[in-house]
Amino acid sequence: MSSQPHAPHAAPWIPPGVVRLIRLKREGALSRGDLVATRHLGTCEVVTVESTHAITVRSVNDDTHHRLHCAFGPGVSLADA
Repeated sequence: MSSQPHAPHAAPWIPPGVVRLIRLKREGALSRGDLVATRHLGTCEVVTVESTHAITVRSVNDDTHHRLHCAFGPGVSLADA
């Protein structure tokens, strides 16, 4: 067991073009306030779910907003779309 603290939202290596789900407020549905991570932006909070292929996120690291175009896999539900 490691004695170093583990960052709760630290994501391992993320391939380019991948949006990794970190924490969902409601199981099975992506909605405002959920946490996701990307390779270049790091951990982000979902600000809006614009459609089944686009979300706006706020980078936790530098408080900037970004629109992500995503292709979510089968079985993924978007609560606010």
